[in-house]
Amino acid sequence: MLRASFRFFRINSRLSACAFLGVLVILIVGFPKAGHALDVTVVPSTVNIVPGVNNTTQLRYTGRETDIANYTSTSPQGRFETSDGRVLGTVNKIISINMVNTVPSTVMEFLTIPAGVVSEAIKLKQSRIFYRRNFLDAQGAPVPVEVTLSILPASAGPFNLVRMTLEFNQPLETAGTRPTSGGQITVPRFNKGLRAFATLTYNGGGTLRGQWKVDGQILSVVTQQLNRGLREIIIGSPLTPSFPTYGTGLHKVEFEILDPIPGFDEPVIYYFVTEAYTGASLGFLKLAEPLERAYVLFSPKQFPRFSWQPAGEDALYRFRRYRLDSVATFDSLAPLALAYQKPLLASVTKKPFYDLTVFDLDDIVLGSPYCWQVQAFEDNAMVGASAYRLVFFTGPAVSTEKMRLDPLDSRERSLQ
Repeated sequence: MLRASFRFFRINSRLSACAFLGVLVILIVGFPKAGHALDVTVVPSTVNIVPGVNNTTQLRYTGRETDIANYTSTSPQGRFETSDGRVLGTVNKIISINMVNTVPSTVMEFLTIPAGVVSEAIKLKQSRIFYRRNFLDAQGAPVPVEVTLSILPASAGPFNLVRMTLEFNQPLETAGTRPTSGGQITVPRFNKGLRAFATLTYNGGGTLRGQWKVDGQILSVVTQQLNRGLREIIIGSPLTPSFPTYGTGLHKVEFEILDPIPGFDEPVIYYFVTEAYTGASLGFLKLAEPLERAYVLFSPKQFPRFSWQPAGEDALYRFRRYRLDSVATFDSLAPLALAYQKPLLASVTKKPFYDLTVFDLDDIVLGSPYCWQVQAFEDNAMVGASAYRLVFFTGPAVSTEKMRLDPLDSRERSLQ
């Protein structure tokens, strides 16, 4: 009897010790929470990017919740960060994953990595950055996901075109070319050797397909292999067939890229063919008075004189005057807006000057911008042409000094 009682006491003592240890663990660790397990993965987990362009990739997020059947996990924002957590940029787009019956759910994100983010990372001497998101579980706790963005040299990136410029081989560099959309040069009729060049900057390497076009007509087709590591290539228009210069007027030149599709607007340049053959470029004939942007007094008692340097004893001059819509778009060497515009005044004289008359008064609006130009001919062939020069007209009731300070306001006052 005593032996049985002692055994019972030993068993109770062991149970009490186990219970005490269990209570102690709960006090230290805490009571277990209502369980859930959200897991979010992303594919791909690593993406290669290059500097100088906006990089794009498509990410696939897969979420799986093993404990809670139905709810929506959201990520309100994505962040571009360095390894130590410095934020380089954000993507303020909500990504949502619908959790249904603990079955894995997938959602896609089309991600653009801005060129500015990559540039900032390079300034910080980072060879890789991270795109990070936090998805919220059913309790509102964040579940982090990240994609490694490895920065490679531009030559190692996927094949794509970064930019393109166009320019003519005429006039010479001293005269200046304008390899931008809307740029224009002037060439004589039957000019030989006129060509254009497309300078292409690219990433990676691949096959380029394009075509030279003049006035919308295909001049030639180009297929060119662009090698990795070069980054830039110059493609010239063909020598045969060359750009047509037998017809006077304005002609549009473009290099149309067929493949790969560029992410920019392709530039366009123009050349203007003069009426007769001449070796003299625009600006060869020098203007004298009035000076550029001069304010000229014009009244019934005082008629302005426009003068220029003589081109020769047998030269015949054609004086032309235009009214402009805006000073901002005026180009003294080749104003595109005047290519087909009829001048307000066109007069022929053998003298190296032209005087306006009382008959020109009705065509003048005081304070408005005008431009004038002179062409020189010998034996019905144009041998020289001046640049276009800007001029304003004032009258007796308008202060010339005020016109200089504020021509637009002065124009309004002159019309009142």
